[in-house]
Amino acid sequence: MKNVRYEEDGVATAVGAIFAILIFIFLLSLFITSYVPAEMKTYEEQYASGITNDMMQFTSALSMLSLNYNQGESVSVNFDLQSGYIPLFTTPTVGEMSLSSATQGGNGYITVENSTMNVGAGGVLTIASNDRYFVDQSLTYEFSTIFYEQVHTNPLINSSLQSDLIQVGPPVNGTINLSINLFNLMGGPLNLSSLSSFGLSITAISRSSTIMVGNFTLTYSSALGEQLYNTLKEELATITDVSTGYTAEGGGLSQVSVNTDSIPILVTVSVVSVMLSVNG
Repeated sequence: MKNVRYEEDGVATAVGAIFAILIFIFLLSLFITSYVPAEMKTYEEQYASGITNDMMQFTSALSMLSLNYNQGESVSVNFDLQSGYIPLFTTPTVGEMSLSSATQGGNGYITVENSTMNVGAGGVLTIASNDRYFVDQSLTYEFSTIFYEQVHTNPLINSSLQSDLIQVGPPVNGTINLSINLFNLMGGPLNLSSLSSFGLSITAISRSSTIMVGNFTLTYSSALGEQLYNTLKEELATITDVSTGYTAEGGGLSQVSVNTDSIPILVTVSVVSVMLSVNG
C-alpha cells in the first residue's frame, strides 16, 4: 500500500491565498460602497453649484443685452453639464438642458395687460442635474426669474433664487412706479445632454417698451403656479397701497392682479427678444 504524503506547507499557502482574496474583496466592497458614493457626492455638489453659477451668468448676460441694447449684439455663456467622476468605478453625472420658445397660451408665456394695452413675452430655459448621490435639482429661467426645485421631494422644496421681473421705483407724478422686464426667448425647442462644456450664444434682435397707467393683470401659463405669485408678492411687499390677487384657471393658466384703490400705477414694460443657439 502506497503511503499518502501530507505537507502542511501547501495547505498553509492555499489558506493564505484564500484569505488574501477575501481581504481584497472586502476592501474593494468597502471602497465601492463607501468611498465611491462619498466622492461622487462631492463631485455632484460641485457640479450643482457650477450649473447654478452658469444660470446666474445667463441672467446677467440677458440683463446686459437689455440695459445696453444694440441690435445684433451677442454674448456667449459657458455651461458644463458634467460632474467629475472616479475612473474605472463610476461615470460622470450628466445633466440635461431644455429650451422652449413659448407661444401665447403655451407653457412659459406671460402677458401684462390693463384696459388699454396688452404686452406679452415668454420662453423657458431649464437645467436638470440628474444627480445620483447628491440632491437632484432643477433650475428654471422663466419670467425674468430663476426658480430652484429639489426633484422628487415630498413636500416639494422650491424657491426663487433671483428675480428681475418687477422693480419698484420711487413715485412719479403722484403714481406708483413699477418696471416689468420680459424676455422673449427665441430658438429651440432644444434638449441637450453634454459630456463637455459648451457655449450658449445669446443675440439681442429687438427691444420694445410700453408704458401703461392704472391697475393691471399678469396672466401666465407655467407649471410654477402659485410659486410665481409668492415671488411677486415679495417684490411688491414694500408698497403698502397695492394689493394683489391670485387666480388659478384651467389649462395651466394663472392670473395675478395688481391694483390700488386710490393711487394710479405707472407700469413700464420692457420686452427684449433674444435668439439662443448652442455652440459646441
